Amino acid sequence: MKTKGIIAAGHSQTAEAAMRAFEEGGNAFDAAVAALFTTFVTETCMSSVGGGAFANVMTANGEAYVFDFFCQTPRQKRPESDIEFYPVIVDLGNTAEEFHIGRGASGVPGAIAGIYALHENLCTLPLHILTEPAIEIAKKGAYIDDFQALDFQILSSILEVDETGKKIWYKDGKLLEEGANLYMPHLADFIENLVQEGQSLFYRGEIARKITTDYARNGGQLTREDFEQYKVNITPSLRFDYKNKTILTTPAPSIGGALIALGMRELEKGALNYDYRDAAHVKHLYDTYTYTNDLHKNPEKLQRKLAEYGLSSAIAETGKRGSTTHFSIADEYGNAIAVTSSNGEGNGYIIPNTDIMMNNMLGEAALLPNGFHSWQQNTRLSSMMSPTIMLDDAGKVEVVTGSGGAGRIPGVILQVLHYLIDHQLNVNDAVHAPRLHLVDDTLNLEPNFAHDLSTISIKENINRWNAPALYFGGVHTIHRKNNHFEAAGDDRRRGVVMSSF
Repeated sequence: MKTKGIIAAGHSQTAEAAMRAFEEGGNAFDAAVAALFTTFVTETCMSSVGGGAFANVMTANGEAYVFDFFCQTPRQKRPESDIEFYPVIVDLGNTAEEFHIGRGASGVPGAIAGIYALHENLCTLPLHILTEPAIEIAKKGAYIDDFQALDFQILSSILEVDETGKKIWYKDGKLLEEGANLYMPHLADFIENLVQEGQSLFYRGEIARKITTDYARNGGQLTREDFEQYKVNITPSLRFDYKNKTILTTPAPSIGGALIALGMRELEKGALNYDYRDAAHVKHLYDTYTYTNDLHKNPEKLQRKLAEYGLSSAIAETGKRGSTTHFSIADEYGNAIAVTSSNGEGNGYIIPNTDIMMNNMLGEAALLPNGFHSWQQNTRLSSMMSPTIMLDDAGKVEVVTGSGGAGRIPGVILQVLHYLIDHQLNVNDAVHAPRLHLVDDTLNLEPNFAHDLSTISIKENINRWNAPALYFGGVHTIHRKNNHFEAAGDDRRRGVVMSSF
């Protein structure tokens, strides 16, 4: 019997994979596992077997959990002179950023362990059914839309490091463009073998052996023990109230959930007697950003504020930047799941005969404010990723949301929730309403905010963008209103929606 369900995701084939799980009678969690496997093929620069993710879960019987299967630091630290670790410049259009890649930049991947944890705890369909879409697409080709093509251009200096990468993302020496197909036959083989052998293939078997043997010889830091000891953390969601809503988001070590919670507490203090495009609204959001940015820079102050609101938890010093993707799913039974996945930018190294690029989480300057190689051994890395679920006053799922967008993630999620709750916009308008982001000495503004801001006090430079941009995230969102589900895929990252309701 088919299940009614809905998904908002970053690629049409990702969404189709989820819908196939619903057609097989699976629940939202089955659909999420099918979708996550598929992102490894359809959204290769943002999601990988070699990376990690967070999943925020609300079950039909009212249980709320976060599955943390993000990356772990190595158990041993090699001398800097012994590791492969070097910078690349990534052109983001309006600006450029320096990232570090190489085998020495990898943390322990959690993606496969997380998928198995979700499947064992929540799913109803066998893995061989849930992996069929990903395997088929890897063999027959993933469609390259304009957003994926742009992502390839941005990260081309990393995609071309490995000779295998030149076969996956290039054709006849040129990057794949919109309308082309991307093939990953070795990944299809890996997934088929994974279904047969279980996650031990990756963490204790052939794949772990390949990675650690190569890393030992060529400047990596991961060992067999790192893979064998990796564990998924399943913890209660960070829960807080906003007006008559209950919001569930990511607890520590993710810092993103804490910033959403405290930002919305601050947002609640202001009056709302203005249109969301007005200068007064810009000032309200600006003041909220100023507050959360200060907390982000002062971990002890952040901890104190969390404690004041009964939200105390250990918070790491910083958040994570990188290439991320997100999808939101809900079903007719009341189950919901929000998943945000990342591979950093990728470290350039592809596991032989798998088409899998490893992450570069240890090469993220924003993740290591005290300098590269300052990370603590055998520690779960922090993140800004904040898949979020909102409940109505009866405790039922009302919103499922989340975003990619590096350090901008908490702010863009906060803004969409603000539009939905306070300004009563429908989900499509809320997702596509103008956003802003305050970073360093610049306030970035999308179009359609008030042109004249002379009546408000802003000390930073104002950078007006000509069009909505991927810089401001991809907040793929589901909204239940009057017992009817609607959704919006964020056009900034070519989001799509599919529904059988």
